[in-house]
Amino acid sequence: MSEAATVTDQSRRCLGTNVDGTPCGTSSELILPSGFCFSHDPHRALDRSAAGTRAGYVSASRRRRGIDVGELNSPADAKRITARLVVAIAAGELPAAQGRAALVAVKEWLHAFDLDELERRLAELEAAARERR
Repeated sequence: MSEAATVTDQSRRCLGTNVDGTPCGTSSELILPSGFCFSHDPHRALDRSAAGTRAGYVSASRRRRGIDVGELNSPADAKRITARLVVAIAAGELPAAQGRAALVAVKEWLHAFDLDELERRLAELEAAARERR
């Protein structure tokens, strides 16, 4: 048997070691020509950094999806949405910071709705007062 045949018959292992000092257990199909796996190859540090950054973006985009709360057209909708947000935050379905931001937005919407309603009522009262004169 030739030396070349002996080398290819043996399963290749990554030359790297894990943080705890144990040999890398990456399967032989994933060993790069350098003899290392992607995680241990010293020449792939920039590639690993880029892969980690991309993974972070993907993970963050999943968290940003939020929840469907329906339309906000009335104070009753605001009440329903507020209840839904509180439950979603408590259950971990929605990150607390995102939930707080949504609750602040609902509160501001309610404030604007109330101001609009007061302006409408005042205009009606003024019109009624002019008719009585």
